[in-house]
Amino acid sequence: MFTLLSLFVVAFIVTSLDDLVFLTAFCGYDRYRFREVLVGQYVGFGVLLAVSLVGGTVVGRLFSDYARWLGLFPIVVGVAWFLRSRTHSIGTGTDHQASSNSTSWSRAGLVSGVAITDGSNNLAVYIPLFAVLEPGQTVFGVGILLSAVGIWVLIARWLADRPVLATRFEEYGSRLVSFVLVVIGVLVLTGLL
Repeated sequence: MFTLLSLFVVAFIVTSLDDLVFLTAFCGYDRYRFREVLVGQYVGFGVLLAVSLVGGTVVGRLFSDYARWLGLFPIVVGVAWFLRSRTHSIGTGTDHQASSNSTSWSRAGLVSGVAITDGSNNLAVYIPLFAVLEPGQTVFGVGILLSAVGIWVLIARWLADRPVLATRFEEYGSRLVSFVLVVIGVLVLTGLL
């Protein structure tokens, strides 16, 4: 179980480092309450998780002999991420400004929309993982991922109060993400998971 715990913690961190950048930005805006960012991130992540579960289940059941080839997706995303990080900074490219008269639900909706829009790396990692895991392992992993979302928003709130750290994190985080995505892809591809 420890290895599975480690796998899901690492998978969450590398697929959510980019989320931490925009969550920190949202938490830094006076117009966003913490609960709006938290609810929005849970909704957005929940949608990505549901798509990953369905995709992983379908691939795992119908194409079990080929499921490991999905490991190519995290490798491709990791290499693309590395190449993109060398030419410009990683970011969502989305304007996070909320109008002063927007409702709490619309602000939470914007957070979830950005999470979904920025979730291709989540899908590229979680679908292959769920395709090769047993149902009990998948349930355990989902629990870890959902717990990590709340912790991630708390970290973003903490970083929003420390802009120097947030800048350093954004600068070096993309290189780490690239490397770990490739490692996860290789583990899926080689059948070590």
